[in-house]
Amino acid sequence: MLSHAFEGYNVCIFAYGQTGAGKSYTMMGRQEPGEEGIIPQLCHDMFRRINDTDASDTVYTVEVSYMEIYCERVRDLLNPQNEKSLRVREHPILGPYVEDLSKLVVTSYRDILQLMEEGNKARTVAATNMNETSSRSHAVFTIVLTQRKHDEHTDLKGEKVSKISLVDLAGSERAESTGAQGQRLKEGANINKSLTTLGKVISALAEVTKENAKDVRRPTRP
Repeated sequence: MLSHAFEGYNVCIFAYGQTGAGKSYTMMGRQEPGEEGIIPQLCHDMFRRINDTDASDTVYTVEVSYMEIYCERVRDLLNPQNEKSLRVREHPILGPYVEDLSKLVVTSYRDILQLMEEGNKARTVAATNMNETSSRSHAVFTIVLTQRKHDEHTDLKGEKVSKISLVDLAGSERAESTGAQGQRLKEGANINKSLTTLGKVISALAEVTKENAKDVRRPTRP
């Protein structure tokens, strides 16, 4: 996955499953030796590759953003003071993006760990019968890797930009199993509805071929 990102491709990982299955642990892990999750390991390997490169003609820039989708509202986890719901827009070339979402430049693995820790503190969690620290929102940690090259012989410049999307989805749940009531019940309904919609989107994309690409509708909202 990381190799594809360095080649200029956009890549994505979803952690999907029932509440309490260990999705957040798989993605984030713990801040203990040997218990790092996918996101810390990937970030560590990315900066190791950047620091180990001997290409003097390449300049790397790494930017990160962290957001959660809670009850159909998008929140910036790196700017939790901003409590308004951010809007999802569509760029004619770059595709969907979140308006006013913080995008911070990082220069080391330690920088990313600090931002992840701050973002995780702002994330919405609550206790249910199935999970004492159940994630009540979908979290999306995004890394934008930019590689700029300059050929001194020809004076030509080139740029490769790739996006790494690391998604910790809230767990699917049954109200009778979680004992959810009131706000917890509303959260669970929104979680299940959004997961169903995501499944429809993935199924539609899987059906797309060169012959029928224009005929397949891709649902984006419930």
